[in-house]
Amino acid sequence: MTESIKKLQRIVYYVLIALLILMVFFSFQAIQNKGQDGFDKCIAWKCEKSQEFCQKFREINNCCLGAGGVVAQQGNGVTCVFK
Repeated sequence: MTESIKKLQRIVYYVLIALLILMVFFSFQAIQNKGQDGFDKCIAWKCEKSQEFCQKFREINNCCLGAGGVVAQQGNGVTCVFK
């Protein structure tokens, strides 16, 4: 009984370590996409799918929030403003 618990604890431990490593990896990836450059890269990636897709408010908002900006109205559309 205690052997199976120890094995299960070891498996859970390794899964948690793997999740921690993934969290650190994705955190560093997210840090690289901050600011205007990150926003521009995100929009360019969205526009590869289709021009209509990258002009949706939801997609612009997602890229803007991911880059650390705030969505603002500009003429007929929206843009991302950085402070």
